[in-house]
Amino acid sequence: MTIDPGKIALLLVFLTFLGAGELIGQQKDFQSWYELELNAGLKNGIDLCLEAEQRFENNSMQYDRSLVTLEAVYDLTGWFNAEIGVRGLLRMNRERRLQPQYRIHTDATFSQSISGLDCSLRTRLQYGFDELDLLEDEGDNKLVNRNKLRIDYHIFGTRLEIMAYVESFHLLNGSPLRPFKKMRYSAGIQYMVNFRSDISLRYILEDEFNVPDPLQCHILVAGFSYDL
Repeated sequence: MTIDPGKIALLLVFLTFLGAGELIGQQKDFQSWYELELNAGLKNGIDLCLEAEQRFENNSMQYDRSLVTLEAVYDLTGWFNAEIGVRGLLRMNRERRLQPQYRIHTDATFSQSISGLDCSLRTRLQYGFDELDLLEDEGDNKLVNRNKLRIDYHIFGTRLEIMAYVESFHLLNGSPLRPFKKMRYSAGIQYMVNFRSDISLRYILEDEFNVPDPLQCHILVAGFSYDL
C-alpha cells in the first residue's frame, strides 16, 4: 500500500497542535534542549541507552537543568518490550541554586507496523522530581503516569524519518482531585548520517493543567544518536 507523504504531513501537524489553546492565566516560554545519546546492544537481548541532555529556559537564555539517564530495554516478543531507567540531574530551583535530583522509571511499550507507519503506545510509571513540581508540594517525590502514542514514518528511498507523538502526564500521589497535569505534543525529523549515527530536530508544545499560572512551553530539541 502506497502512503501519500502529503497525508502523513497533515497527520503530523494535526497531532502536534491537537488540543493547543489558551488557558486562563497561562504563561508562555520558549525553551531549547540538546541531547546526546549512546546505544549499545548486549548479547542477551538487552539494549542499553545512555543519554546526556542540557536544557535552557526563559526564552532559551537561562540555564534550566542538566540530565544524565541510563536505560535498559528488553524486547520480549517483537511487539512488546519492557524498560527500566534511572536519571540524575542538576536543576536550577526557584532561588536560582543548583539542586541535585533523581528519577527512576519503568516502561511497557506496545508497537505495531500499520500500512508503512510504525505505531507505538508506551505507558510509563516514574518516581522522582524532575517532571512535575507543584507549589503546594515542592520537595516531595512525585509518582507520575505518562502515556505516549507515537507514529514514525520512513520516507522511502531517503535517509529521512518523520515522527509525531502525543503524551499525557498524570500525578498519582498528592491531590486526588487534580491528577491530570500536562500534555505534550511533538513532531520532528531524523536524518541517518550513517549506519551508526543519526541527527534529529523536533518541536514540542507542552501545556500544563490544574496548576496556578499554567505554563505553555514551545521547545526546540536538537539531538545526536550513536550506536556503539
